[in-house]
Amino acid sequence: MDAHGWPKTTDVHGWPFLIARGHRAGYRTLLAPAPLLAVGDHTVLADHVEPGAVPDRPGVIALTTPSGRPISVVHATHQVSAADLGQADAPRDEHGRPLHLLYGFVCPHARTITADEADLRTALTTALAVYRTFLANENGFATEAAKPFPLRSTLEPAAPERHRAVARIAVAAVLLAVLLAALRWVGVPDEPSPPGPAPTVPADTKPCPPGWG
Repeated sequence: MDAHGWPKTTDVHGWPFLIARGHRAGYRTLLAPAPLLAVGDHTVLADHVEPGAVPDRPGVIALTTPSGRPISVVHATHQVSAADLGQADAPRDEHGRPLHLLYGFVCPHARTITADEADLRTALTTALAVYRTFLANENGFATEAAKPFPLRSTLEPAAPERHRAVARIAVAAVLLAVLLAALRWVGVPDEPSPPGPAPTVPADTKPCPPGWG
């Protein structure tokens, strides 16, 4: 395990997740990464993952869990079809509204991710299997722990925290130097101009006698 509780062997793996509602039950997390579920951090998914405007188009968000774990979440929205559930008609909730899945995969640590469509398909296939089980027993269903799968997506680790800390300190130092310089410029009074040279009288000059000049 690393410092945040993720297995070290899953650096290039994703953990599928699913947030959805049923015919009667409201939205809830139905599938979550095992490391998050084990400590109750899976609630961060339902709190921050929102429906997308374009079906099955991936988005990526960086989150910090309640226990301080940094994660990156690739998510998409899927409208459940009749084919997804193997039935004749598209499923609806008790109010006649279509059903949607918020699905995707989670990567440990903060990362820049370019999602591969194959990874989204894998996550959706896993999510649909869990969703069918949920629909069969909405009231008694318990959130399932997801297992990781190897990713084809491009993952780039974020800058180490110490580098960000150094950058913040450097910026603060520059701002402090600018502030001190400004205070010195404002607080120093103008210096008086140096006095001009005193007039000199030649040594051999004598006062004019009365009546002259």
